[in-house]
Amino acid sequence: MFFFCDDPARTRRYIQIIKAVFDNTVEGIMITDANSVIQMVNAAFTAITGYSSAEVVGSSPRILKSDRHSADFYKDFWMRLVNEGHWEGEIWNRRKTGEVYPEWMVCTAVYGEDGAPEHYISVFNDLSEVRFKDAQLELRSNFDFLTGLPNKDAFRSRLQGEIASKSTENKRLALLVFDINRFKNINDSLGHYVGDVLLKQMGDFLTECAGSAALVSRIGADDFYIMLTDVESPEEVASRVKKIIACLAEPMEIEGYRLFISASIGISVFPDDGADAEELIKRADIAMGKAKESGISSFRFFTEELGVSASLKLSLENALREGMDRNEFFMTYQPKYCVRSSDFSGAEALLRWERPDGVVLPSDFIPLAEETGLILPLGEMVFRKVICQIARWRESGMFMGEVAVNLSTRQFHQSALLHRIKSLLDEYGVPPSSLGIEITESGIMDNLMDSIKTLSGLKELGMTIYIDDFGTGYSSLNYLKRLPIDALKIDKSFIDNVLEDVNDSAIVKAVIGIARSLSLRVVAEGVETVEQLEFLRQNGCDEIQGYLLSRPLPCEALPEFIKTRGPDPFLRIVDHAHTAERPDSLCCNDGRGRFLS
Repeated sequence: MFFFCDDPARTRRYIQIIKAVFDNTVEGIMITDANSVIQMVNAAFTAITGYSSAEVVGSSPRILKSDRHSADFYKDFWMRLVNEGHWEGEIWNRRKTGEVYPEWMVCTAVYGEDGAPEHYISVFNDLSEVRFKDAQLELRSNFDFLTGLPNKDAFRSRLQGEIASKSTENKRLALLVFDINRFKNINDSLGHYVGDVLLKQMGDFLTECAGSAALVSRIGADDFYIMLTDVESPEEVASRVKKIIACLAEPMEIEGYRLFISASIGISVFPDDGADAEELIKRADIAMGKAKESGISSFRFFTEELGVSASLKLSLENALREGMDRNEFFMTYQPKYCVRSSDFSGAEALLRWERPDGVVLPSDFIPLAEETGLILPLGEMVFRKVICQIARWRESGMFMGEVAVNLSTRQFHQSALLHRIKSLLDEYGVPPSSLGIEITESGIMDNLMDSIKTLSGLKELGMTIYIDDFGTGYSSLNYLKRLPIDALKIDKSFIDNVLEDVNDSAIVKAVIGIARSLSLRVVAEGVETVEQLEFLRQNGCDEIQGYLLSRPLPCEALPEFIKTRGPDPFLRIVDHAHTAERPDSLCCNDGRGRFLS
């Protein structure tokens, strides 16, 4: 069966080469005689089957038979091998351990000088690991690794198929976009492991709650898609969604924690809301965003009005990007006054956007900038404009006090924030004490430990730190005493009715008392009447700002305003109040337009 030549040395060399290949190849090799008695096997045969050479030599290959193939399979195998001298294909065999596994085998006849088969050589590969890897690839391609649910691509494919089917049957289907409310808080406070366990249990919960005819998919983060294929009307969809929400009323037991979960659900219906998968998904997502505004478990169907709103939102986003390129944004400055000295103490920098077709309210573009991530370049622009303006005022000899800038949550938690602010201060030669930083309670609590580190860094640079809108968020003394801050700002919503509402009055007094006990200053926002001012003065408030004193002013108008107000602007305001019911500058809207509302 081996090749021999007249040169003995060369023959020995050929035999050495053939033996090396036989012994070291990763394919299993089995050689039998013409009667199918095993004559020789290699090391790979032993590694794959578990049988040693001593255990199989002299035996029949039937020792490997798996019983997975019919008699016809083996009959065809031998007919082709005898008639054609070759067989190749997939065959299932059994290891010594009893495990059945797939092989890819090539079996070849070796003929003698008389033309009759003398040996059969079988060379085979173990396919079980290949099959396992293929299964893994399929799993990764079509299923979410955490929950085992179909992933986004698999869901879209199935959804498109169902749409095609429903189109011919003239039937409806519903698509639900399910979003877990405040999931990030669970991840941040309890850890990602608990968050992962919650997602897995939520996948199981939705699969069970939605029913066997529904398809549930996790599309990423805390979002799930649910396709209801057997619905007759929107009323039926609403009924089934209400059942899902009702089930969420019970707490979920997650790794020893009892968690009350709420969700926002957006719904689109085929064919009412779209003719293809992309349109249905887009519209259900819009509806989910609207449902999320309530903050509790709720659902919302897509409507044409929502579509128009989303379109306007997209247009505004594009305009926002263009506006930054065209320098359509500018800063205004609202003066702050010290109640005790009745003198100007600084200002708050407020962002404005004036497009060619009119002014865009901060309440319209700031949330959108937050959502799209444009708040970061916008925030960078604000710091540069404000620090540059402070430098100009200092060069002209004007002391403008401290100018406070609002930080968005996303901007506040940037790793390079401290470096970027310090670089701008150094670039324009502005001392850090000229700059104040305002951040909301919710922005701080988004990541408390990170917040303390960042606030400490800002304090070390020499900046004043304010908690903005105090009282509207967590308002926990436990965290307040740990924060390196200088002042609390009382939100305008408490000042508006401080004279009429005993609760607002009590809250304002309490905030001032808390600040006193912690040696913090208090700034009241949105002061519009002399009576509000007197209440704040009598209860120990340190500083105020609002339309009673001034609306936000352009940078060029602020120095002149301060000059003309005289040494005691409060007395002037009181005198004016005796002759007019309200100053001309007052209006029902505070118009603050703060950089972060």
